[in-house]
Amino acid sequence: MQDSSRPVTGYPVHNVNGCGPPPPATSTTAYPYVNPSPYPYYPAPPPQNPRPTFFRRLFVAFALLLIIFGTILLIFWLVLRPHLPDFSIQSISLSNFNASNQRVNGTWNAQFQVSNPNKKLSIYYGDIVSSVFHKDDFLTETRIGPFVQGTREENSVKASYSVVDSFVEGKVVDAMNGERSRGEIKFNIKVVADVAFRYGGWRGRRRILRVWCYDVALTGSSGKMTGGSKKCSVD
Repeated sequence: MQDSSRPVTGYPVHNVNGCGPPPPATSTTAYPYVNPSPYPYYPAPPPQNPRPTFFRRLFVAFALLLIIFGTILLIFWLVLRPHLPDFSIQSISLSNFNASNQRVNGTWNAQFQVSNPNKKLSIYYGDIVSSVFHKDDFLTETRIGPFVQGTREENSVKASYSVVDSFVEGKVVDAMNGERSRGEIKFNIKVVADVAFRYGGWRGRRRILRVWCYDVALTGSSGKMTGGSKKCSVD
């Protein structure tokens, strides 16, 4: 027999006080969605332009090659140890010399001795110009043919200078005639050459060689004056 005090299943339960069931609880506060992932999210970086990276690598590679080449060249240069050649005047003569009325005539003939002190390097001489000065005043110049000088080699090089009725200042004429009256005239001889050192098939950078032979003294008559040997400075 059923118990009349037991509620029937499937029907709402009435409050014993006669009131309806309380309404469901509602909330007026909204909460943001929380990402359950423990790792933060970062946006992907923008794509990089590959051109700056390429040029940077190219510059670094070029700098490394330049350093390596410079190091090899420095070692090569230190091993060979190039030395400048030695110049001296073996003999010099002056004929038909005359200086008057601000005009100069004369012919100089000089013979140089050129020595290469290097054991492993030969020297190429090209575009050689030699000049004659009285003190600092230019008188004449001539050109000398190019030549190659082997290691530890000595060469005799001749040069001929001529001046015909060339104008010079009166003070230069007076200075030369004053020296000649005392039995001796001094001239300065200059040589400028474009030279390059060579080692087998390798040839170094060209450089300008300057040679000065100061106070080359000549004595004798007006017809012909001669001078002896004279050491020259090279730079």
